[in-house]
Amino acid sequence: KIFQADAVLHFGTHGSLEFMPGKQVGMSGTCYPDRLINSLPSAYLYAANNPSEATIAKRRSYSATVSYLTPPAENAGLYKGLKELKELISSYQGLRENEGRGPAIVNSIVSTSYTCNLDKDIDLPDLETYDAKDDTAERRDDIVGKVYAQIMQIESRLLPCGLHTVGVPPTAEEAIATLVNIAQLDRPEDKIEGLPRVIASSVGRDINDVYRNNNAGVLKDVELSEKITMASREAVRALVMQSTDSSGRVKEVKSAFDEMGAFFGNMLGQKKPWTKAIVEAGFPGVEEERLAPVIAYLEFCLKQVVANNE
Repeated sequence: KIFQADAVLHFGTHGSLEFMPGKQVGMSGTCYPDRLINSLPSAYLYAANNPSEATIAKRRSYSATVSYLTPPAENAGLYKGLKELKELISSYQGLRENEGRGPAIVNSIVSTSYTCNLDKDIDLPDLETYDAKDDTAERRDDIVGKVYAQIMQIESRLLPCGLHTVGVPPTAEEAIATLVNIAQLDRPEDKIEGLPRVIASSVGRDINDVYRNNNAGVLKDVELSEKITMASREAVRALVMQSTDSSGRVKEVKSAFDEMGAFFGNMLGQKKPWTKAIVEAGFPGVEEERLAPVIAYLEFCLKQVVANNE
């Protein structure tokens, strides 16, 4: 009343108005939300992933809610000792057959794993008594595989990339981060295979078996799982980049299946950009036709992300 406001705009999720004392439904003059907002128009920008509390805002504070997108989520990545640990594992992969340096690297991996407190999550040999040179190659692979699987799990945890900005189109990296996570999932009800499944099948593997062995620490499949993940990301990047403008943002989505472009591409024997990206990532046998449904779905999702810059 003192400020003489014409309306109230709430930004973010959530405020305190709708949680003030009073009835749950059918507000009356004795309820705090009703007494505070009275007949003042209230517009509430509310995160699209929290419809239950948005309903409370509508019901108890008479707000008109406007949904906005959540910030894109990106892999957490590694730092300090965990990053060093991954570099050691990479070195071991190239020197595992070397009976001189291979065991020494495994000893370093075990020591660094204890430093990073990974012994709380996986079964590691005793730090004081273990010497990899006295162990078998299979046992060394098993230890490294379990550490590698745990590292991959930590690295792939999702963290939000800052805050969502209303009215600004997403950057290419933000769009990629969002679509990569969508691309991982199978959607059998829509007859859509996730990118990892299609890529794994190109080398004669079932992605469920790869994931199962990855979780068990089988070194070969931990490596394959990471390789598939990177190939999926490069395919999504290829899709997004064809709609990215000079400022690095996606303002308008270019059709991935442009008929004229496809016609000339087929005449010249060219592969689609996402297929080419997967081939270059080490999967030359991937089938372009099997990729088409998931790519079309990702294009649809990208259009929803870009629509209205919400």
